[in-house]
Amino acid sequence: MVWFFARDNEAVRVETRFDNATGEYVLEIDWASKPLQIERFRDHAAFEDRVAGIETRLRSESWAQVGGPEILPGGWRGPFTN
Repeated sequence: MVWFFARDNEAVRVETRFDNATGEYVLEIDWASKPLQIERFRDHAAFEDRVAGIETRLRSESWAQVGGPEILPGGWRGPFTN
């Protein structure tokens, strides 16, 4: 799933997925002005906690979600290229 957030002229893309090849949950955070951040988790509870932490951080830093989460076909990377 992919979520988009905006604040002023900045944008953030948050993608979550399951990597079938490695058996890991993957969290990607694409801050427009920073390198792509990729985190991998074998433990589902730790993954969910981390995603919730990112959501809390974004809200506390005044980021607004743009639209709802999108379920996208494999391989789609969003509007940013890294």
